[in-house]
Amino acid sequence: MALVVLASPFIVMQASFLIDTAPMVAVADGVRPAPGWREEAHNVSGGLFCIDLAVPCDSMWREYRTEQPVTVADVQRISAEAGLGVPVEGDCDTSPLRPGSTGLHTACSAEGVVDGYDVRIRVLRFREGDARRIIQVAVSSIENR
Repeated sequence: MALVVLASPFIVMQASFLIDTAPMVAVADGVRPAPGWREEAHNVSGGLFCIDLAVPCDSMWREYRTEQPVTVADVQRISAEAGLGVPVEGDCDTSPLRPGSTGLHTACSAEGVVDGYDVRIRVLRFREGDARRIIQVAVSSIENR
């Protein structure tokens, strides 16, 4: 019985987290990756007991990686399926970095609002000649603006 009493606050906190973040996660689930994209990382922040410090409450992100080319049509498709229906900015290929530069750059992106959440899809590329791509999906409550 004592174990149940000690575990109760943690169960309530976890239940609150799952219930409160479910609508946001559902919006993010609408952004379906293309075959060959591997989810590398994710983070969800929210719930009744969330403390708004380094990461805003009611926000989340997922990161996928691929070595396949990502096209404007790919981003447009997942944007439309997620309910964004906005044009893609950028060509998903051209680098704004100087020749010989290293690092990541945003190759293309799509941003909009779905069910009260800001949704941003970005395709990041490494330097020229590097086939790796990172696809970031960020979802945040419009109240975080």
